[in-house]
Amino acid sequence: MMGKVTSVSSARQVREGWQLLRNRKTLWCMLRESWKGSYRMSLFTSASLVLGLLYVFIPLDFDWIPVLGWIDDGFVIFLVIKRLQKETMRFNRHKAMSRKREC
Repeated sequence: MMGKVTSVSSARQVREGWQLLRNRKTLWCMLRESWKGSYRMSLFTSASLVLGLLYVFIPLDFDWIPVLGWIDDGFVIFLVIKRLQKETMRFNRHKAMSRKREC
């Protein structure tokens, strides 16, 4: 019984990851507006994005152990993607509220 719950949960997470890939225009729009200053990402999202990318690209972690190095980098990328999913939902709410104020 527990295996079914885990597989449903994993399938939902994979689906959410693909949703971020499908909504890449929203992601790029969010990053562009954040760079311009018209949208402010949360401090936690900004820090996790920068630190996650630094962790993956700077080889000071477990990269000297072949499999463990790949697993920990993959886990960090997974966490960054999950954080970006939540931030894009927040960005969509922000855009909807700004359209609502204009009307």
